[in-house]
Amino acid sequence: MPTFNLKATLERVRGLHSALVLMHDNPDPDAMAAAECMRHVLEQAAGLSVTVAQGGIIGRAENRAMVATLGLVHVSVEQVDFSAYPVIALVDTQPETGNNSLPSGHRVDIVVDHHPPRAASHRAPWCDIRAGYGASCTITYSYLKELGIPTDSALATAILYALKSETRDLIREASEHEVEAYTSLMKLADFDKLRVIAEPKVPAAHFAALDRALRAAEVRGPLLAVNLGSLDYPDLVAEIADLLLPFEGAHFVLCVGTYRGAVHLSVRTDLPRAHAGDLTRKMVGARGTAGGHGACAGGRLRAVVTKDDALVPIYRSLVDDMAHRLRITAEGSVPLLQSVR
Repeated sequence: MPTFNLKATLERVRGLHSALVLMHDNPDPDAMAAAECMRHVLEQAAGLSVTVAQGGIIGRAENRAMVATLGLVHVSVEQVDFSAYPVIALVDTQPETGNNSLPSGHRVDIVVDHHPPRAASHRAPWCDIRAGYGASCTITYSYLKELGIPTDSALATAILYALKSETRDLIREASEHEVEAYTSLMKLADFDKLRVIAEPKVPAAHFAALDRALRAAEVRGPLLAVNLGSLDYPDLVAEIADLLLPFEGAHFVLCVGTYRGAVHLSVRTDLPRAHAGDLTRKMVGARGTAGGHGACAGGRLRAVVTKDDALVPIYRSLVDDMAHRLRITAEGSVPLLQSVR
């Protein structure tokens, strides 16, 4: 892949007055840190006034703590007039993926991401997709270093926490670029704020969901699956999937639930060559949108579910499909709690 020419690309947006930086819906720490880096780049290197926007909500306790502790400012996408911005950037997401609030077919000027490239991304004059990287914020942090833009303590803390979260402290899909950035940022970050973000108080909904997950989880060979039913926030499927993956004997986890009628799913694996992203995209197919990497992936179905009972056949079809694709021969499932008695 040819080297991305940052300085030449910046010239294309210099003097265009304002920019909108849009993250994927329900943004995670990587998306938020990448957006903050882009804010600094576009403001300080191109002289633009930058607005960072989000769709959905920030539900996970750590993510809310990150916003509050570091004073991150996001505008709801519902308040955004896309036609008012001469520069529109997508970070940690791409056009036509279904996981962001950019209107279908709308102009996009900047795409920065570390997920596998989508064809629609290449319509952006500034398209920097580095699928070999472990995090999008690593890419945008490299912009700051190349341009000589100082990284203050708050921004360093945001990027460092994003790397910790996205790569599980460099043990999940971290490239040498994440290792280098992590080491550099350790010298700049505020560890008191980092502790507040990493160890937040969590709402009762977290424990209720965990209790529900433990009671509903089922084991089919190396697959641990759970139907969470209605969710208090969509990130819960990923949160519970992370918590369940360490279960002895499980190499794959599938969590499914609904938020405001939409069906969300999250997949985790601890096998280094399992390709969770490809697996999830095949499972979802034309029924919705999905994406991810080797170790973790997620998706959202277009189906609208208003009652938990209606989720059961959808969940069952996803479990059966995943077991089939993984060539799991075990017939039927055993309740998780029963399996450990």
